[in-house]
Amino acid sequence: MNVLVTGGESRLGGAVVAELASHHTLRVWGTGERPPEFGDEVKWVTGDLRDPDVAWDAVRGMKAILHTGEPPPGLPEGELEREQALLDLATRGTHVLFTAGVEAGVKRFVYGSTLEIFGAYPDDVYITEFWRPKPSPEMHQMTRYLGELTCREFARDHLVAVTALRLGKLVVEEEVGDQDPDLMWVDIRDAARAFRLALNRDAQTEVKWNRRFAVHHICADLPDGKYVVGNRWFQLQGFEPEHSFEASWKGGGA
Repeated sequence: MNVLVTGGESRLGGAVVAELASHHTLRVWGTGERPPEFGDEVKWVTGDLRDPDVAWDAVRGMKAILHTGEPPPGLPEGELEREQALLDLATRGTHVLFTAGVEAGVKRFVYGSTLEIFGAYPDDVYITEFWRPKPSPEMHQMTRYLGELTCREFARDHLVAVTALRLGKLVVEEEVGDQDPDLMWVDIRDAARAFRLALNRDAQTEVKWNRRFAVHHICADLPDGKYVVGNRWFQLQGFEPEHSFEASWKGGGA
């Protein structure tokens, strides 16, 4: 399948590319120089996510779009200017990208949202995809949630399958073994595998829009965790997080 991946310079983007490279034909969107670890089989495209002409060139010939939601490097240094840019990329940028995709005939879209929109809930509850998000004004939460809502409206208005992956806090298990554990951790390699499996979701012909749109929670599968990991559809795809952060839970703090 021809797949466009955004956020090519980010660590998540790199992990998604590594996960998909042997399964799909990739076009990766970034804003600067091509990362050296990408093989020659990966096509690299650059430009501003909010530019409709650039977006149109990037999506042509694609069968699916994986929008990681990761911000590009080189954002303004000032706090206010940086937050304005992040908000604009998450909303207008996502809208421009998905509009170009719909016009180009793309039927499958995947978006990287965040589980942090549930951070306001206490840790002694068991949160599923049916719980109501409570995003704070913190910019990472707000921008990802607004991006998710933008994606949802495309599923409402068009015959396309849109999957929002609410990712936990992205880490690498081997790098956090000496840290206090976090109920929201997800190994970035498990997150990348979730992106790959989400491509299998073939719901664009569903008559009801809320069947064309789906959300899945992606984090480590802990015995007494706070979040349901995926739902039955994801489980049927064979998704099971491979990284449980056992060393942190045995030797870490609370």
